[in-house]
Amino acid sequence: MSKHYTKLVRVALIYGVACYLVFVGLSVLSGRFFPDHRSDDDLTQQLHWIVRVVAEKIAGLILMSFTAFFAARSCRTTWKVGVATAIAAALVFQLVTIAVYIVRFGVASYRTFNDFIYTISTAVMLAWLFGLFAVWKQYRHERYAV
Repeated sequence: MSKHYTKLVRVALIYGVACYLVFVGLSVLSGRFFPDHRSDDDLTQQLHWIVRVVAEKIAGLILMSFTAFFAARSCRTTWKVGVATAIAAALVFQLVTIAVYIVRFGVASYRTFNDFIYTISTAVMLAWLFGLFAVWKQYRHERYAV
């Protein structure tokens, strides 16, 4: 049984870190494709910043959901292990994101603009949902096989 958990942790770390790297790459590319114009007034610059932050949040949630789905598909010895892998991969992604944010901007800034409990609970719920989608056939087969 411990063999399943070591594979779960390995897959979660790989998928979570890869998801973060893709997220950062997409964030940098969005900054290149939609640059800030210095000639814009303050209100327009503020509006562009708000749109970019909201778009990054939405893209991060979508990317995390897809990562949870594929992590569950890659490690599904049982449907429970698949869902646990999905949740672990999503948590790795969110924890790496939080750690990098705190290193860049500080704990005070994180507490001002983010909520740790909300972030982690959202990650767990979305990962559970998409992880269950990934192993749905296996779940139904094991449930009705008894």
